[in-house]
Amino acid sequence: MSRAARVVVVVCLIASTGCVGFSGDSLPRPIAGFAGDPDNPYPSENLTVAVEANATDRDFAPLVREALEYWEANDERYLNYTVNATVVPNATDPDIRVSFAPALSTCGDVSHAAGCAPLITNPTQTADTVEISSLDNLSDDSTVHVVEHELGHAFGLGHDDDPQSVMASRTTLRALPQPNATDRALAWDDPTLVVYLVNTTPATREQIRHALAYYDRGADGTVPENVSFRSTRNLSEADVVIRFASDAACVSRQESCGSVFGTDSDGDGALERYERVDITLTDLETDVVGWHVARWLGLGFGVENESAYPPALAVTTTHDHRAGEWWR
Repeated sequence: MSRAARVVVVVCLIASTGCVGFSGDSLPRPIAGFAGDPDNPYPSENLTVAVEANATDRDFAPLVREALEYWEANDERYLNYTVNATVVPNATDPDIRVSFAPALSTCGDVSHAAGCAPLITNPTQTADTVEISSLDNLSDDSTVHVVEHELGHAFGLGHDDDPQSVMASRTTLRALPQPNATDRALAWDDPTLVVYLVNTTPATREQIRHALAYYDRGADGTVPENVSFRSTRNLSEADVVIRFASDAACVSRQESCGSVFGTDSDGDGALERYERVDITLTDLETDVVGWHVARWLGLGFGVENESAYPPALAVTTTHDHRAGEWWR
């Protein structure tokens, strides 16, 4: 029995966006005596940029510096004014503050933003510190990209402006390296897995019940003791889908097959969290249904190598074993 080849990897697609600018009613009074570059909304081309990250000890200052260097190198091309920025992490009255947090509140009309900044186009908007925010759990490259994007808003650029490689509203971002699902004791968000059945009979349901009960008891020590299952009639809420289908449903007309679906937020090609296991059973004798279900259910508990399966589910077991009370 071979493992199903179809494993779906979902990369983290997050919209980087700037918040809407200040409304006309909320603008501070014009800065008295402002005589700077008319294209530059800041009082000076020399900007002090602070960095704040209270929820982590990660050093973001070099990443903010790298993002600022992009705009310093391309200021005349895209901004029509000069930018000279100095990163002072703990500055008390900076021109711009870049803050990093585990989660961001709604930014404009975007509810899942990776970063946020006001669109700065008027000197009256820079009387106080311009606040930029970013998630703190992105990879270094993705963090630099988000900060470049949000600085673009702080320097007056919108999502339709060039460079689109930086200012486009949507991009693919990577999280910091995460433990793979196979390295986690349990790679599900909830230890109670919801099971949806398709085309079953009372006899096959009894077999499936034995398979689930085997895992519920710990599968001979291979899964955490807190794992449990409940059934549903709603496919959309299912973690485990078990269906009976024609023998053409599995590659090479195998008796059964399975696939595991999940997320790969750090883009390393390995799943970090499981979201669903699909198990397909074809023309099987009823007495071996439970064994096949249990075998494929191992995919949802990080079992990738034959040596990781408990003896009761080894591929070398005989037909008589599979048709018997193997779960005891």
